[in-house]
Amino acid sequence: MHSVKMVTTRPSPHHWLMLRRKLHVNAVQARGLYDFDGDTDNGELTFGAGETLTIVAQDIGEGWWEAKNESGQQGLIPESYVQLLEPPEPSFPPPPPPSAPNDDWNTPQGGGGNWNSHTTDSWDHQPPAPDYTNHNSGYNNQGFHAGGIQQQASEETWDDDWDDDNEDNSSNSTTNTSQPTETKPEGQGTAPTEQDQLPGSGNFGLSAPKRERKQLSPNSDVSKYGTVKKSFNRFSTFAKTGGDAFLMGTVSANVSESDLIKIIDTVEGPAWNYPSQPYTCSVKSPKKESKLKGLKSYIAYQLTPSFSNIQVSRRYKHFDWLHERLEAKFSCVPISPLPDKAISVSFGTISTQGVKGGRYEDDFVSERMRQLQLWVDRIVRHPVISQSEVFNHFLTCTDEKKWKAGKRKAEKDEYQGGKFFLTLQTPPSSLDMRDVEKRMEIFCKFVKNMDDNVRNMLQIGYDSRKKHLGPYKREFQKIGGAFKQLAETFNLDSGSRSQHLTGAIDYTGDTYNEIGEMYEKQPREDLDHMIEVLFEYKGMLSTYPDVLKLHEGAVGKAKECERLKDEGRMPESDVTSVIQRADVISYGTLAEMNHFQMERVTDYKEMMQKFLTGQIKFYREITQKLESALQKYDDA
Repeated sequence: MHSVKMVTTRPSPHHWLMLRRKLHVNAVQARGLYDFDGDTDNGELTFGAGETLTIVAQDIGEGWWEAKNESGQQGLIPESYVQLLEPPEPSFPPPPPPSAPNDDWNTPQGGGGNWNSHTTDSWDHQPPAPDYTNHNSGYNNQGFHAGGIQQQASEETWDDDWDDDNEDNSSNSTTNTSQPTETKPEGQGTAPTEQDQLPGSGNFGLSAPKRERKQLSPNSDVSKYGTVKKSFNRFSTFAKTGGDAFLMGTVSANVSESDLIKIIDTVEGPAWNYPSQPYTCSVKSPKKESKLKGLKSYIAYQLTPSFSNIQVSRRYKHFDWLHERLEAKFSCVPISPLPDKAISVSFGTISTQGVKGGRYEDDFVSERMRQLQLWVDRIVRHPVISQSEVFNHFLTCTDEKKWKAGKRKAEKDEYQGGKFFLTLQTPPSSLDMRDVEKRMEIFCKFVKNMDDNVRNMLQIGYDSRKKHLGPYKREFQKIGGAFKQLAETFNLDSGSRSQHLTGAIDYTGDTYNEIGEMYEKQPREDLDHMIEVLFEYKGMLSTYPDVLKLHEGAVGKAKECERLKDEGRMPESDVTSVIQRADVISYGTLAEMNHFQMERVTDYKEMMQKFLTGQIKFYREITQKLESALQKYDDA
């Protein structure tokens, strides 16, 4: 008999009770295949290999059933750890319980647990999305020049039906990670109304995004690497995404050639197979549109991919939908957070606080469009996501019926979560588990340290920007003012012998005043770009721990199976299969790590070159001004 430690997700007791009413089946018997040490505090049932259980309810959650043992104890069990003794007989569900006041089974249940996990509308439609962290805020970046916004009429008349009943007040698509002095836009974080929770017929089936901020559980487990700051409980990413089911071989599919994603061996290690024809996509021409005689307003952006040059109109809510789908599908790929739906910039010229028109002001719209462009740029550079069917649908669909059909298809994609690994075509060679663990430990430390570095550099950048706008400018203008006052005093002497000297000192005062003005304008030439890149990487790094935790769970399960084989409690053939599937997860994770490092090198090289070029130009101009002032004294 075999004993395997189970790590998977668990529904809340409230939803468990609801599902017991909805998923009633005739009791059937099952026999335990492995020992399972359940957590009674979490409603789990402990049982042993060979023990007979009575299945009370099936499909409780991702891989969980409800069962009762011979002693009458009842709780949750992992379905992959038992085998039915007889097939379940169909039965008619019991009549629905009478409705009671203040008892809404469809109310989303908040709760502690995974790091910033998403909530669901109801357990009638449980999304397969992985519990990815989704930190996000508007980039604290300034220095753009807001000009007139091109008002381009949309040729897609059906776009008028893409309405959101809570468009003006709905929260942003991703959980906010605040910047040092940022303030939340008014109305953000309010509870969704009943209307928000209903699908809108005119929204291409999209309802207002609803996400609750989650608090870290004080009992959460810490990563064994000890290098990831964020905490995860035992029902974290690996099990929730279906990684456990994939690893144990309880899911399978005949993947078509077109759905396969190839991973190749390179000198840098496993890597994604990059497409032969990369493309770009522009985000332009934001247009304010309205519904219900102007009561409902929204901004539509025009996207034009280079491979088709056909323009499509998308609202922020469509970006939000895409983000959720990418998170749900690509288990080993950290998806960059979207910019906030409502942006408040503390150091620049944009603010949604106290400005007439709020988030429809030209400056704000232009800034959010620019940030969406950065997000799209990041996605189109990814060798896997850029070629995915869901992203292609987002970039190309111009017909309402086709959009709805593609949307439903994407939401029912069979290769989401743990099943995504079924699509990976890996090299034939096996990986050395110890070598993989060592590389992962180094990368975990790298991510943690880089996250600390980025946050530190951002704070220094914010402080430096403040100094450029205030203290630096004032200090140089103080010096300039002192020289100007000295020149006024010297000007009282009307003698010809001092006129040239007085003029030279007065010119020096003007020079220092101009240098002060240069300091105020300089951040937009170098520092702002650096802050923008750092802030983008801050968001990406915040999503990485879930990917690392998923891989950690796979390696841990594979090692546990090897231990069971050594103890003679698990067949060698089963262990070999588990290790082979763990290799697939490792290949995908290592390939994504390779892509991240390649992007990082390119981005930081360009960032540092632009920063230093701006600095050199800045100080060169200062030197030229001072040299010009110095020349005035030659004739004094």
